[in-house]
Amino acid sequence: MKNPFVTHKDQLFSISKLAYPIVLNQLSVVLMGVIDTMMVGELGDDALASANQANNLFFMVSGLTFGILYAISTLVSIKVGQGKAKDGFITYRAGLIVALLLFVLQFAVIQLFVHNFHWLNQQGRINDLAPGFLNIISYSILPLLINVTTRQFTDGLGHTKVAVSISAGGLLLNVILNYCWIYGNWGFEAMGVNGAAYATLVARVMMALAGLWYIRYSGFMKQYVPAKMPGWTQIKPELPQIWKIGIPVALQTFAEWACFGISGLMIGWFDSKQLAAHAVALNVASVSYMIVSGIAIAGSIVVGNAYGEQNKEKIKQLGHAVFLLIATFEVVNMIVIVLFNHQIAGLYEVSSNVMPIITPLFLLAAAFQIADGVQAGAMNMLRGVEDVNWASVLSIVSYWIVSLPLSYLFGITLGWEVYGVWLGFTVGLFVASITGTLRFYYRIGKLSF
Repeated sequence: MKNPFVTHKDQLFSISKLAYPIVLNQLSVVLMGVIDTMMVGELGDDALASANQANNLFFMVSGLTFGILYAISTLVSIKVGQGKAKDGFITYRAGLIVALLLFVLQFAVIQLFVHNFHWLNQQGRINDLAPGFLNIISYSILPLLINVTTRQFTDGLGHTKVAVSISAGGLLLNVILNYCWIYGNWGFEAMGVNGAAYATLVARVMMALAGLWYIRYSGFMKQYVPAKMPGWTQIKPELPQIWKIGIPVALQTFAEWACFGISGLMIGWFDSKQLAAHAVALNVASVSYMIVSGIAIAGSIVVGNAYGEQNKEKIKQLGHAVFLLIATFEVVNMIVIVLFNHQIAGLYEVSSNVMPIITPLFLLAAAFQIADGVQAGAMNMLRGVEDVNWASVLSIVSYWIVSLPLSYLFGITLGWEVYGVWLGFTVGLFVASITGTLRFYYRIGKLSF
């Protein structure tokens, strides 16, 4: 019998090897928002708050569209475990069709908010600046969804490094264009906060084109890309599978992302200083989340492989390893946030009246680190064993039944404002982490193989 320590060590190594390119990719995506926030922050609290609220709305709706496309990596990873990796290309082609349909839906919803932003009852100049920013980035929806689709395909194959290169290139381009278009450097006209929106649009278009080109023409992908493209008769059966897994995942993702988005809208009812502080603190927390999200996505892929192999013991060992990796990282991250919160906040160059609001939010962010990481791991691994319905139910309960009502109670009713809103979604994260972990191990126990 193999030594359990050696087995877990092997699992930790395999997950880490798969996870680090995904982590880098996730980081490069969120760093685009971090750098935008830092560079827009120099324009003042209103500009920072406006860009944050526009992105809040954009990604709140993206929770639905991204969530459906996340089914692609799950289906492809299961095919890999079954020894049918070449069939993953059919899933990818079906995913592109789904992405096109989702673009129409998301674009219509975003444009509705662009033309009716006053519905959100935001304070100050946010109502003037945010709609223009939101309108510009709405045209990046299709390239962004295409990029998600190509990345889900390559990630599902376990070929995660290419997405890192594409995202890093997009990040670099975004920084250069921000420098030119926000402030009017190198002979360009200064466009202020809208310059950041145009930079994001161009970067996302280039990333989508790079992903499409790589899958179609790179030497590595030739083993998965057939000489004759699959026709409609081959693609059609894949579509129901994407919807079947994707819709519950979308509900799960939307429940979480919308919780944070609506919380941000609540904070916008107070004033731009609190909203700017919220934007910075959540920005920092999102960096941590994207790292553990990369580990969790890797967990979903390796668990999906083991599920395709019908190896129950391996699924359990992989689950232990994923939770251990996440918990270790989050403990370290929590310590860093507590010890260096003033230095981190100083990177954003916000006004002096915002800084005192940020520090307590950083302490709340440190408090929910482990819960946030564990729930990400649990929900992603539930996807790997095709238990997506329960994952979505638990997310809806945690974020919509627990978190949002508590945020309203603490923030609005009791008058604790931004701190009350943050306390509400902190409780929701702990509920999600506990229920998600219990469900994952219950699901493993009920597997029939």
